[in-house]
Amino acid sequence: MGNWGDLAGQTISTLIGTLAGGGIAVYVARWQTARTLESQLRLAASQEASADALARRSWTQQRSAEAAQRLLECLAELYAWLPSLPDLAQEQPELSSEARKRCAAALASVRRGMQTDLLSIGDDRVRARYRALVRLCYDVGWRGVGRDHRERQIRDVRGYLRYVQFTLEAVIDDSSLPEDCAAPVLERSDNAPWLPPGLPWYWQDPADGS
Repeated sequence: MGNWGDLAGQTISTLIGTLAGGGIAVYVARWQTARTLESQLRLAASQEASADALARRSWTQQRSAEAAQRLLECLAELYAWLPSLPDLAQEQPELSSEARKRCAAALASVRRGMQTDLLSIGDDRVRARYRALVRLCYDVGWRGVGRDHRERQIRDVRGYLRYVQFTLEAVIDDSSLPEDCAAPVLERSDNAPWLPPGLPWYWQDPADGS
């Protein structure tokens, strides 16, 4: 009987060990499975967040680019009628009344753009440059600032307008903006026209008209 008792004890011990080992294996497998699922869930959430962020950025960039394109169209119209800008507030203008009318309409369109499309562009530097251009145009066209230097006035505004155009083009291309610079001072003694730093290669092309 003693041998049978020892055998039974060994059998029970082995069985308990087997069950315990199996239970531990099952626990470890479940733990590993849970960790794997948790890791996969975190990865999926991270990928979804990245995709959402990319989609938002793409939408924001598209909205900014579309607004910048509309603003560029307004600036192109103003650029065409810039010679009449200093005449807007004059009782005896040098150019025709039709030219003044076109210039005033283009300037009003540029100003409306500041209150509509410009708000769709999130970069504060772009907004500041556009608003500075509007102030500059109204200083020349309606307030008569620096009116003793008519030709230089026109070239100053033209130079800054081109600078703002390059800024908006950078928004459309999603590229770096031209470096920051202050707007021209209209009341100054020299006759040299204002030019921004970092001129593009085609700025001084005779065909450009600048």
